Amino acid sequence: MQAAEKSRTPESWVDPRFIQIPRKEAARILGRSPTEFDRMRKADPECPQGFKTGTDRSCSVLFRLSDIYDYSAKLMTRYSNGNA
Repeated sequence: MQAAEKSRTPESWVDPRFIQIPRKEAARILGRSPTEFDRMRKADPECPQGFKTGTDRSCSVLFRLSDIYDYSAKLMTRYSNGNA
């Protein structure tokens, strides 16, 4: 059993639904600057809004990695259909 566990890659046990990433990392995954990502969050209702880590205004916003992946797929579909 231990040999099988050692041969597994991290990706095989990491579930993106449970990975929380900061705003800058979400922007980087989408190939955008953090400022452009903020604009997308305001203008596009399909863009993930993330969730705050507390109630204070200064609390950081985190995003679920799977939401960013899903949104990236939507953008690629949107742009490929618009350019066809």
